[in-house]
Amino acid sequence: MKTNLLSVCLLLATAAIAEPTNYEIEPSSNTVTKDIEYVPVTRSQPVYSTITKSIPHEVCQDQQVAIQQPSSGNSAMSGIVGGIIGGVLGHQIGGGSGKVAATIGGATVGTMIGQSGSRDTRTTYQTVRRCIVQYETKSENVLTGYINYAKYHGQDIAKMSDEPLKEIKVTNSFSF
Repeated sequence: MKTNLLSVCLLLATAAIAEPTNYEIEPSSNTVTKDIEYVPVTRSQPVYSTITKSIPHEVCQDQQVAIQQPSSGNSAMSGIVGGIIGGVLGHQIGGGSGKVAATIGGATVGTMIGQSGSRDTRTTYQTVRRCIVQYETKSENVLTGYINYAKYHGQDIAKMSDEPLKEIKVTNSFSF
């Protein structure tokens, strides 16, 4: 313990002669800490990082779309007319007792043909706008800070900061 105290006193006495600086002794760790010094920065270098962004944009296109529409014919009227025409034709074809059967068969077939003809559809086209989202990737360099360089007792030191510094704060500690 006497040796440690003597070492600290010698160190403080030498430092007091060499340079007028304040020292603190931390009793629990046997460490002498010298006050803070400020070392002038010799150069500051900007640091950039590449940032990639995905930017959405909408791409639209007009397209022709087919639309099926029923024809404007009257289904009931077409069936009646078809039945009459079919009945007359059936009556003309049949002979004797088969005339009645041919008339009924012709009327039935004519009605079916008349109704199916009225179910025809017509195709029209309509312009429809269709849109999709596409992404464009952009990269850019962004300033993220500065590396500040200085020389301290012959050694190069560096400190990162948001802005260029004029000085770098240095704290010296001595242990025994």
